[in-house]
Amino acid sequence: MHRFRTMLVGLCLGFAAPLTGLDSLVASDLPPPFCRTALHEETLQLENARLEVDLARSGFEAYGEIFELIEGLREAEAIQRMIWLEAKYDYDSARLALERADLQLERQAALVEQYRLLCSAPKAGAGETAVPPTRDLDSAYRRYRRADCDQQAKAIEVATVDLTFSREFLASIRELRSGEVATRQQVILAELDVALGEKRLADARRRTTACRRESPAREGSLPR
Repeated sequence: MHRFRTMLVGLCLGFAAPLTGLDSLVASDLPPPFCRTALHEETLQLENARLEVDLARSGFEAYGEIFELIEGLREAEAIQRMIWLEAKYDYDSARLALERADLQLERQAALVEQYRLLCSAPKAGAGETAVPPTRDLDSAYRRYRRADCDQQAKAIEVATVDLTFSREFLASIRELRSGEVATRQQVILAELDVALGEKRLADARRRTTACRRESPAREGSLPR
């Protein structure tokens, strides 16, 4: 099914054929069941995205309450700093998960709108070409690309939160190791987490830069 969806996105959004011309490939050129199936599948994904937002919001609220409790204990100096750091990490991660879910919902809604516009294009008469409403299609495409790049940018925040926690944890483990409480194996694993986190952050920045560079300008036509 993943390969099927990838092919459809390529066909309908111009990754496999130009969309701006709309003279070589339009929805009416595709078998009706094919177009209906594409729209149905993406609508299902839209419902899944709505559910993910709801689930992420519940998680964010729960971790928010926990962090408030831990924060109070920290102010009273009743807990260790690492316990507070873990609670803060869980809270920040839940917040970012909700923000990413919101962006995924926005992205999917714009994708469904593009399918809807393409698949509902009026039938062409003899010697004519069916053309969906270009302005609406352009607007939906831009919303899709904007949400897609915003998702990439959000990955930078996620990687930053992960890396910050990993570095704090590594410092704590090294301190415990100096007192012969932690093992060398624990130090190595903590160092690995930091190294992996640095690579994820660099990758997120690279992808975000590429996405922004490849996105269409605010004005003008869809990419040719």
